[in-house]
Amino acid sequence: MVTSLATRAVIPANTAKSLGAARARNGVGISETMMDFRALFTAANQSLDIDALQSLAEGWAEAAESAPPISCTDVYTGLATKAHFQRRIHEVSGFAAGCQGAYALAVISMPGLRGSRSHCWTQLALLGDAVKGQLRGTGATAMYQDSAVHVLFPVGEENVSRMVQCKVALEAVGEGALAPVRIAFYPLASDAVPVSTAKPPVVSFFESN
Repeated sequence: MVTSLATRAVIPANTAKSLGAARARNGVGISETMMDFRALFTAANQSLDIDALQSLAEGWAEAAESAPPISCTDVYTGLATKAHFQRRIHEVSGFAAGCQGAYALAVISMPGLRGSRSHCWTQLALLGDAVKGQLRGTGATAMYQDSAVHVLFPVGEENVSRMVQCKVALEAVGEGALAPVRIAFYPLASDAVPVSTAKPPVVSFFESN
């Protein structure tokens, strides 16, 4: 694509179509695909090639129709996968200055396990059921990673209360097998917040033990 921009007056239709198809196969949405395509022309200081944009969209649509669905659910917990959770953070971060309302991140931490970075599959299944049961109807997205449940949720008094109830529910799983459980809340920055494998964000506005 870059070579075409540098050496041709127009982008070949098959080149743009191939790019669109590749983006679809890798799980990139049509909106992000088109935005990136526009950004390429902006970076090259050239006017957008409308015909090439159409070919890009056609390639994306054709590949998306035939591509197998990409799962956004973790098979062990039934919660969101890391990739889906990160995408949700990216999406809501883009709404931070609009009328969508504020979001926050809750990190519900359980004791780490010696020699393992995860609980056994039976505990993960029970953990997932407990989290989904408590967060139903909150508009929250939850993910399990490294002995902690990360929850992205719309800020509100009721939702904060439900997060605390989720902590209590986890403490009851397996007759206290996951206890002690700690919860901390963090405001969502205006830019995307990466999911860390080491520790949660550093700015806390509420913590409960």
